[in-house]
Amino acid sequence: MIKFTLDEVLKDKGMTMYALAKKSGVRPNTIGQWVTGNGAEVKSITIDTLERICLALECKPGDIIKMIDEN
Repeated sequence: MIKFTLDEVLKDKGMTMYALAKKSGVRPNTIGQWVTGNGAEVKSITIDTLERICLALECKPGDIIKMIDEN
């Protein structure tokens, strides 16, 4: 199962979803989906979106997306 930890990274960086949207150019709705409900509403992501968020947060993809073993 894939888990988004964007909410934790935003908190650590002291940044709001709105500020991330402005800095990254990613739609606020997209960021909201990644944050609320652990990304359960997210059906797909683009490399471009992932890259823009990582650049804005100065982080790596593994900081905001985790693979959780369900076993």
